[in-house]
Amino acid sequence: MAQQLKPALLMLVFFTLLTGIAYPLLVTFGTQMLFSNQANGSLIVNKEHIAGSELIGQPFIRPDYFWGRPSATSPGPYNAGASSGSNLGPSNLNLVGTIKSRIAALQAIDPENKALVPIDLLTASASGLDPHISPAAAEYQVNRIAKVRKIDPEKLRQLIQSHTDGRQWGLLGEPRINVLVLNLALDANQTITTDANERDFTLPPSKVNTELCQKQALLLHPGVIEKEQMLDRHREFLVKYRIQAPDGKEWQVLCDLKSGKLTRE
Repeated sequence: MAQQLKPALLMLVFFTLLTGIAYPLLVTFGTQMLFSNQANGSLIVNKEHIAGSELIGQPFIRPDYFWGRPSATSPGPYNAGASSGSNLGPSNLNLVGTIKSRIAALQAIDPENKALVPIDLLTASASGLDPHISPAAAEYQVNRIAKVRKIDPEKLRQLIQSHTDGRQWGLLGEPRINVLVLNLALDANQTITTDANERDFTLPPSKVNTELCQKQALLLHPGVIEKEQMLDRHREFLVKYRIQAPDGKEWQVLCDLKSGKLTRE
């Protein structure tokens, strides 16, 4: 009995150490070293805050943002804890009615747009979590967003092009755009264009910080300041510089006058 018990206990201890401790530590260490971003959820960080994940879409319903694919998860859209599709066939009357209502909603918010609605703006993905749309789906929304934000449509198209991911290895899949990443870039570029909530003010809260902001802006982008504009956005005092660089490029830099720190470029 003792002769059989001893090897059994040794095997138990050995495999407990191997599979319960050594292997998980090896996998954890290896993934953190080689695939840190993926191992931690492919998180998107915006201004030191987690905005979301590259793998999970988010519902955007405001007209000044790009919208993603519809989601059929419950109880709400893009519920990562209940990934699912509608599982309705193309001849199902409920699906047909849902698609018609989605077309009506898109046309109601942008009645001047007579283009055909891309299919990925009408149908949910199988997971209900798809974070991407096609370049055609982004292009369909350009005029609406340009009108609301008062942005040149060509600038939006340039933004779309710069955030379009090609086929994997040049072969697999189709070109796609991560909606959350695109909308974050859209917000980052908003101060470079126009903001309905901005208004000029004449007396900045601190002249010292004005000089500090100017110095930091020129350190970031050496050149000539062509325009300096003081802004008041909901009592957030900012200064915006337009800088002409020696290489011909033009930069616009935003600085917080209360802290003297650059916030956007």
